[in-house]
Amino acid sequence: MGTGIIGAALATHSPRMAAQEPAFMAELMQGARAMGEHVRAARPDVLVLQSAHWQTTFHWYVTCHAHHEGHCVANEAPDIIPGTPYRRNGDAALAHAICDAAAATPALRGGICRRNESPHFVWDYGSLVPLLYMDPQGALPVVLLSTCMAATLDECMAMGAAIRAAAERSGRRVLFVASGALSHALTRTPHQWPTPERMDMDHRFVRLLQAGDLGTLRDWLPAFSREAVAEVGGRHLATLLGVLQGADTPLRGEAFGYGQSSGSGNANVLVRPAA
Repeated sequence: MGTGIIGAALATHSPRMAAQEPAFMAELMQGARAMGEHVRAARPDVLVLQSAHWQTTFHWYVTCHAHHEGHCVANEAPDIIPGTPYRRNGDAALAHAICDAAAATPALRGGICRRNESPHFVWDYGSLVPLLYMDPQGALPVVLLSTCMAATLDECMAMGAAIRAAAERSGRRVLFVASGALSHALTRTPHQWPTPERMDMDHRFVRLLQAGDLGTLRDWLPAFSREAVAEVGGRHLATLLGVLQGADTPLRGEAFGYGQSSGSGNANVLVRPAA
């Protein structure tokens, strides 16, 4: 079986998915469970997850911990996620390799990517929620990546390419996860859908991922991020595209539901080499 990047996923992370079963999110939650089954069936050795909610200002950070353990509190909604425990292995060797690959990438030189080795680091809910569905038993090691808010979309794609390079040299089967929404013009009404125009853009984005049309997605991403009001300016989506670029076989995506959460548009999509 091959090693390196074996697939990449776009995963939703609404905090309600951690502790509630709202009817309006049924499709998304069922889809997340189904996608998790497919992820586990792909037999990755490790997950690399970028959360749109672990936002860092000037630098990229990669968790270099051998073990993750703590309690996740959703800072924006501590009544929904007041302290969910997590306990999972990390992969320090792969994390160091990602940092080294970033340092060797012209767009990321100058110490832009840094190691996070703090024993006091705690997870954000954007890191936690997708893993509750992808790997509910906590069997897979995970490396977390922050979202650098000073980064351009091109820099985010370069970061994705560095992850691919590190994965290819690691001898591990690596699956990348971009945790975040598509359109993200939030409202205070939990069951509110995005506008029809933004939903149309979200659905087009998903269709292009399903088709493995990375070139069109790359060219369209700046406009999509601006017009759809993408979460974190589309940075997690750019990293996802950077990870997928360079695949030596055609890619195909499978969608596992689309749904709303407070005006945002959310999708679960798993992209893998075409059969």
